[in-house]
Amino acid sequence: MPGGGPGWIAAGDAALAFDPLSSQGILTALHTGARAGRTVDLCLSGETATLDDYTLFLDRITDAYERHHAETYGQEQRWPGHTFWERRSPTTAFRPPAWLRST
Repeated sequence: MPGGGPGWIAAGDAALAFDPLSSQGILTALHTGARAGRTVDLCLSGETATLDDYTLFLDRITDAYERHHAETYGQEQRWPGHTFWERRSPTTAFRPPAWLRST
């Protein structure tokens, strides 16, 4: 899914959402907000290709988050049969809902 388009841009939770236990929400909201602001400024100056750069920026954050999420939750081995940990095992780790995945 693109991070923006003509007349709109997504930042913070509108762009990315994280497991609350990761403690990444506020930091990422600030980071994407600042980057979205720069992107809007450049787009208003006629540099619309920066929307693609912004989407790539969001994709890289998502990729890093998914790797770290799977790695972190994969380290816990004490309760493999409990639903909470089964849902977070490396084989079933975070997968964004269909509407968030790019086609």
